[in-house]
Amino acid sequence: MTATSRPDDGFSEQPISDFRLTVDDLETMVRAGVFDRVDSGKVELVEGRLVHMASESLLHARAAGRLSLALNLAITRLSLEQRFEVLNGGTVRISDISAFDPDGAVIARGVEGFFMRPDQVFLVIESSLSTLSRDLGSKSRAYAVAGIAEYWVIDVKNAKLHVFRRPVGGAWTESLTLGASDKVSPLFAPGADISLASVF
Repeated sequence: MTATSRPDDGFSEQPISDFRLTVDDLETMVRAGVFDRVDSGKVELVEGRLVHMASESLLHARAAGRLSLALNLAITRLSLEQRFEVLNGGTVRISDISAFDPDGAVIARGVEGFFMRPDQVFLVIESSLSTLSRDLGSKSRAYAVAGIAEYWVIDVKNAKLHVFRRPVGGAWTESLTLGASDKVSPLFAPGADISLASVF
């Protein structure tokens, strides 16, 4: 019995490579309603690849919501509501091939555009339960490279807030870790004095 040779279909010597999306491609897909299906879930674009994000737990959502509320209250108390706006979500354009959906962000009030640009963002917040290593690792580096002024990661399980500030050359120049007994103020509102007991 001899093997039958198959005709050359023209693809035998073609290299196999991934198709990478751009943030512009993602915007087109979102505008077209590609992710509007009930089962599509939340996605982020990471280095040109669509990454499906896990559903949010109650603990995760509660911590992010409480911190956003505390920021809103501080902005109002300091009479800064005409300058800053707190978002519970949204998409930040990190590069031409990466776009993240943080759990919270503070932007300049009245900015325009489909996705947020790094120069429009004063603070990005991620609430982490099962994604802590990524949020403190690759995602933190990506935000620093993009030039985000300040990045907070809520460590839900350990009741900690990791604060990263003032990126230079793609790396954070300041970082600190705070607990439930501490207070925190973002760079854009140094007098905020948010009690982390209200978050944890």
